[in-house]
This record gives sequence, structure tokens and C-alpha cells, in this order.
Amino acid sequence: MVGYASDMSLVMLRKGSNGMVCTATRPGDGEFDVRCYQESFMPVVRRSRELHAQGVEPDEIYRIIDAELKAKKLAIPDHPTAGYRMLGAISAYHADSNTVGSEIKSWQSVHFPYKTAAEIGLPEEGQVANTMPYVMASGTFWSHVMIEHDEVPSH
Repeated sequence: MVGYASDMSLVMLRKGSNGMVCTATRPGDGEFDVRCYQESFMPVVRRSRELHAQGVEPDEIYRIIDAELKAKKLAIPDHPTAGYRMLGAISAYHADSNTVGSEIKSWQSVHFPYKTAAEIGLPEEGQVANTMPYVMASGTFWSHVMIEHDEVPSH
């Protein structure tokens, strides 16, 4: 589990044992935003967050990361990797029961760096209802199959 230091840099809170790294929600921003990615994909996630913290605009973040990947300054797996995310208002997280309300959206992703929707064999974003798997960011380093849910799965 990765969290935030007082200067908002990412710090390891607890090492996992299954190859997944989860990032805690950012303190004080009003959102519950928890993400988990396979450890081999985390260099891209960390670099993205670093650039965001510097005030770099999203389109420029993508351009910088893509250039760093192509120049081999940054590594990305050459195989599919999993991702998980829960996002919504911080008020929908109930610390006393460690549960979330229906305002929190939940989805999984399978990242296929630089693969297109056609190569993966699924439609692109916007071509189907969000409850059907689709490819987001087709052809980019962030290319991934989105698997969204209408409700948060119960545990």
C-alpha cells in the first residue's frame, strides 16, 4: 500500500505479497480515489503522479511519458497487467465500517500497452454502453480494457 508523506510524495505504507500495489486516497482533496496496479506497471503510475504534482497538464503528461517510454528512460511491461479503481465523493466512504456507498464507482482494467482496440478484439470507448468491456486510450501506452460496474461489488 502506497500513501502520502506530508509533502504529498508517495511513500510505501505496507509491502503486499501478491504483486499488486494500491495507492491510498489523496488526503484533503474531497475524493475517495483508491487504485491498485500490478507492481510492474507502477513506474508509469508514479511518473504520472509526479508530473501531475508539478502542475503539468494531462495531455503533456501523456506526451512526456510516451517519449520517456520510447527512449527507454521509463519501463512498462510488454504483457497485460491488471488494475482496479474506486472513485467518488470522500463522504461516501464510511471509516467506521470500512465500507463505501453507492456514490463510489468501481471498475477493473486490463492494460495492454500500445495495443489497439482492433488488436485486442473489443470496441473502443464510446462505441458501447459502459457496462460492456471496451478499450480506452487505444494504441497508447495507457491502452486498457475497462470493465465498469453499475454498483460497487459487495464483499
